[in-house]
Amino acid sequence: MVRVAHIADTHLGFRQYNLDEREQDIYDVMNEIADKILEEHVDVVIHSGDLFDSPRPSAQAYYAFKRFLARLNGKTHVFSILGDHDTPKRRGMPPQKLFDERIQILGLAGGEHQVLSLNGQEVMIAGVSFVGRRYRELLIEELKKLDSLAQEYPISILALHQAIERFFAVEEAFELRMDELPRNFNYYALGHLHNRIRASFGRGELAYAGSTEILRVNEIDEWEKRGKGFYIVDIDNESVSIKEINLEGVRPQFKIKINYAKFDEELKKFVKCIKDYVKVPIVHVTVEGKDVDRQGVQQALNETLAGKVLHFRSQIVEETEKTIVELKPGDVNINVLIREYLKDEKIAEFGLELFKHLKFGDVEEAKKIADEYFRGMKEGAFKESTT
Repeated sequence: MVRVAHIADTHLGFRQYNLDEREQDIYDVMNEIADKILEEHVDVVIHSGDLFDSPRPSAQAYYAFKRFLARLNGKTHVFSILGDHDTPKRRGMPPQKLFDERIQILGLAGGEHQVLSLNGQEVMIAGVSFVGRRYRELLIEELKKLDSLAQEYPISILALHQAIERFFAVEEAFELRMDELPRNFNYYALGHLHNRIRASFGRGELAYAGSTEILRVNEIDEWEKRGKGFYIVDIDNESVSIKEINLEGVRPQFKIKINYAKFDEELKKFVKCIKDYVKVPIVHVTVEGKDVDRQGVQQALNETLAGKVLHFRSQIVEETEKTIVELKPGDVNINVLIREYLKDEKIAEFGLELFKHLKFGDVEEAKKIADEYFRGMKEGAFKESTT
């Protein structure tokens, strides 16, 4: 048997709402992950991408990962692939390369693999770093090559950082369909989607480990049900067993709806519920009602929540606004609409990328994508003007 710790989407360096405390939260859970890996006596650690939040991490983010590796102290093999966040632009050096004496990076040039001898068995560890949708045909070809190799080993593991259509609601914004995945691996260690997902597939199990902290509002409901953390996976040539490891250091976040007619009562009741958390929470408040005194609500929230939460965000929904009909996923084909409206294929791809992130409230990543796109346009225009 081989024991694997499967981690993904740690996003070292991420500063939610530009708060120092949120950046430190990310580092705190990374320390806790190291402790739990040592407790579980794993043979292999696999990180399925977005180790860092940026291909140019801060010094603090580098140091956090250096400390993580130091805590493991060479007691386990560590593998990583690149995610969309930590993939450098224009052939730059990935941040993980600074640690290549202690970590093996897979998939920098298509599909790559290594073979380890563990507990008397040969184990194939394969991976492909993130591939954008426009290059998905190349991704599929690389996966076919790895699939044929996987048949040769009693235990094989594939690491990917891709959105698979079955688990991704945004029409035509995924990179792979389920039937395009290779079928000969025992375990598919996936990253990219921030909620935990598991499914039987091929001759083994497929799993998204999810992010290790609450990075977006749409992750809160899933965190309340299943927590945040990583997987411990026991694999032999006949079975795969997956155990969820929950992290205790995750800062709580809550979404609450308050009826304006009972505003004071419901707000005080909520405050009583959050007083016992070790880390003060982040709160997303929606106030619903008629003729809402917006300034008064904001002032009351400021006064009541001061010192009791790290940060809060509020929105007010007037009764008349609630009658607006919401389109359900599948009512329209966003991919077709964007392409028909924008006409130009490159601009349409840019628009789809923005939509994919904005749909889930990931405004900061959408800003990064926009900055990169317009920077590229400027550089292209500059080159044309100098030739």
